[in-house]
Amino acid sequence: MRVYHRIGAVAASIVLASGGLLGLSSQAVASPSALSCGSPNYLVGSGGHHGASISCSGSAFTEFIDCYKAGYGTYRHFGNRAVSGGTSTTWCDVNATVTHVGVTPS
Repeated sequence: MRVYHRIGAVAASIVLASGGLLGLSSQAVASPSALSCGSPNYLVGSGGHHGASISCSGSAFTEFIDCYKAGYGTYRHFGNRAVSGGTSTTWCDVNATVTHVGVTPS
């Protein structure tokens, strides 16, 4: 009998834990949906450095870009914080390229 009780307790724990994780997952997905962004604009500066800008509405936000530089690898830069309807701009270092553009509510 003790084995059946342990199996039941473990099964109940798994069900409760997975239900809690699903609840957290749906909350995390719901937050960014309030932010509506256009397509990023890719930029090239006068010194040959690359960057991107993006405009969003719905809440304040900060753009981030992942940059790749040969001999160094991939790194992330954050742009300015912008209010709803504004634009955030971010630049990579010289001789680096933009590999990904994203935003985070701020």
